[in-house]
Amino acid sequence: MAEENMQKYYDQLDQATTLLKKSLGTSYVEALAENLTNISDGNVYVENGAPDDSTVSQLKDIYKELIQLHLTQAQLKQAITVNIIKDQRTDNVEVNKLMTPDTIGLIASLIAFEILNSENKKTVNLVDPTVGTGNFLIEFIQQLKQAGDFKINAAALDNDETLLSLTKSFSEVMNINLDAYHQDSIADWDITDIDMAIADLPVGYYPVDDNAKAFETKADEGHSFAHHLLIEQTMNNLNDGGVGIFVVPSQIFQTDQAKKLSAWMVSSVYLQAVLDLPTNLFASKEAQKAVVVLQKHGGNAKQAGNVLMGTIPDTNQPQLFEGFKNQLQDWAQNNFKD
Repeated sequence: MAEENMQKYYDQLDQATTLLKKSLGTSYVEALAENLTNISDGNVYVENGAPDDSTVSQLKDIYKELIQLHLTQAQLKQAITVNIIKDQRTDNVEVNKLMTPDTIGLIASLIAFEILNSENKKTVNLVDPTVGTGNFLIEFIQQLKQAGDFKINAAALDNDETLLSLTKSFSEVMNINLDAYHQDSIADWDITDIDMAIADLPVGYYPVDDNAKAFETKADEGHSFAHHLLIEQTMNNLNDGGVGIFVVPSQIFQTDQAKKLSAWMVSSVYLQAVLDLPTNLFASKEAQKAVVVLQKHGGNAKQAGNVLMGTIPDTNQPQLFEGFKNQLQDWAQNNFKD
C-alpha cells in the first residue's frame, strides 16, 4: 500500500507540474518548485492571471488528493526525489547540477552523527554552500534527526536561483526550517555562527579571477578550481573547531593544483578523514568521488592521531557496512570527544 501511495503521489505531482509548466511557460523544475510551495502553503499562487482559472481548479483538486495519501516524511521525500530525477531528464541538466544520491546523504549524516555525539553537541548551525536541488542537505538533516535528538538550524547557498527555489520549496514540504541565500558562494557570505558545513562540490574552473585573488588555493596562472576555492571559503566561514564534510573527486590530491590546496590545508585546517565513496555509486573510475572531513583550527580541535582513510563499503553489504560504522565511532571518540 505504501509503495502504491508513493507511486500515486509521484504521478499526481508530475501531472500537476506538467499542467503548471504548460500554463506558465516555464521549465519543469520551476513548475515543480512552485507546486511544492503551493502544497506547503495550501493554496495556488496566481500572478497577473497566471495560471488561468481552469489550471488553478485542476491543481487544487490534485493537491487535495495528495494530502489524502498521508505519506510519511520518508515516503514523501522519496516521491519528490523521483520527480526531481524526471525534471533533470526532461530539462537535460548539466552534470554539476545533478541530484546527489540519498546514499551519499546517509553516509555524510553518519559521519556527522558520530562527530556531534563525541562533541556532546545537540544544537548545530549547518550550511550547504552549493545546495543545488537540496536533496543532499534534506537527506542529511532527515537522517541526522532520525539518529539523534538534534536541533538543526540550516542555511543553503547557491548561485542558481531556480535550484535554490526548488530547495526552499522542497524543505517547506518536508517541514525543515531553512534560510536560503541566492549568491556566488565564493563571494562574501552574510551568514555567521556556523558549526558544520556539508557540500557535494561542483567540479571545474571558477571564471571570476578577481574574486579568486584573495584565496590561498587560487591557481598561479589561469582559472582556479572552483571546488578548491569553495572548500577554503567554507572553512574560513566556520566557527573555530567547525567541521566541513565535502564530497570531492577522488583524484583531488593528484591534480596540477593540488599543491596549493595541500599547503593551505596544512596551515589552516586539520585533515581528519579521506574516504572513497562506495564504487557501486559511480559509472566509472573517473567519476569516483570521496568524502573529505576537515576541521578548522581553534576551540578543542586537534589533528587526528590517525587520519581515517579507506573505501566505504557498499551499504547493501550489512556486515561490512556495520564494521565501517564501528570504525567511524572509534575515530570520532578518539578525535572529537568533548
